[in-house]
Amino acid sequence: MDGYTDSPFRRIIKNIAPETVCFSEFYSADGLVHSKQLQQTALAHDASEKPLIIQIFGKDPEMFRKAAILIEQAGAAGVDVNMGCPAKKVVKSGHGSSLMINTETAFRIIEEMSKAVKIPISVKTRLGWNNWEEHLIPFAKGLQNAGANLITVHGRTYQQAFTGSADWTGIYELKKNLSIPVIGNGDVLDYDDGIKRLENLNGFMIGRACFGNPWCFLPGGYIPTLEEILTIMHEHGRLLVENKGRKGILESRKHLVQYLHGFAGVKEYRKSLVSVESLEDIDNVLLRIRNEHTGLLNMKLERGKEAVMDAWVGEDCNL
Repeated sequence: MDGYTDSPFRRIIKNIAPETVCFSEFYSADGLVHSKQLQQTALAHDASEKPLIIQIFGKDPEMFRKAAILIEQAGAAGVDVNMGCPAKKVVKSGHGSSLMINTETAFRIIEEMSKAVKIPISVKTRLGWNNWEEHLIPFAKGLQNAGANLITVHGRTYQQAFTGSADWTGIYELKKNLSIPVIGNGDVLDYDDGIKRLENLNGFMIGRACFGNPWCFLPGGYIPTLEEILTIMHEHGRLLVENKGRKGILESRKHLVQYLHGFAGVKEYRKSLVSVESLEDIDNVLLRIRNEHTGLLNMKLERGKEAVMDAWVGEDCNL
C-alpha cells in the first residue's frame, strides 16, 4: 500500500507475526530501471522481512522485464504487478486498473517478466472494470497462460474504487477456473476474519485494517495491551527515523496516530503526534500517556469499528 508498507512497517509486522508474507509499496517499473536512488531505497530490505514480494506498476513490457531482473537480483522472493489501483492519476497514465481493459499489454507484461526471471510472478487486480461476470475469468486465464504464478483479487470493481463493501463471490468463482493460487482481498479485518472468508481460495490478504494494528495478522483475535501498543509505537518511530531520517519523522505522524484509540484523552495525544519533530518528541508523548494512564497499561484495548474505519480513510492503493 503506497505510503504505508515500507521496510519499517514490514519489520514491525514480521516481528509480531513472523509467518506473514509482506508485499512492498508499489514502485514504478520505469523508475526502478532508470533511477539508482530508487533501486537503493525500494529494493533494500532487512533479512527479517523475507520472504518479501516487491510490487511494481507501469505499462511498458520492456520496463517490467528489466525491473523484474533487478528485483530478482535484490533477493526478493517474488514480483507482483499492480493491475488494480483505481487512483485517477494512475489509471489516466495507463497503469493500474487500466490494464484490466488493455489486456494485450497486460499479457505481454507477464510474458516478458516470466521469460526473464525465475522468481514467481503474481498480479494484484480487481473484480473488473464494472462487474466480474464479463471480464474477470477470461482476464485471469489470460494472465495465467502468460505465465502468472498467482493472482490476488480485490473484491471491488474499478468503478467502485473504495466505496461499498467488497464482494468475494467472483473471487470464489474465479478459483474454480484457474490452476494457479488465488488470494482474496477486500475488507478483511484480521486473521480470523480472513479464515472465515477463505472457502476455496489459497489465502487472503489484509490491507488497510493493519494500519496502526499489526496484531491483526495474529490468530485468535489478539488484542494488545496499552503497554504493548506504546512499545511498538516507539519501535515503529525508531525504525522510521533510522531508515529515513527527517522524512521518517514526518511519515511517523500518519502512522503513529492510528495506533491510539479507546481511552480518555486520545484526541489530544494524536494532536501531539501529528506535530512531532524528533524521536524524542515521540517518546515524550508516549511517556505522557504512561504517566497519565498508569492503570490502563496492562489492559487490553479492543479496537472498535470506528478505529478501523478511521484507518480506511483516504485514497491509497490498497486495491
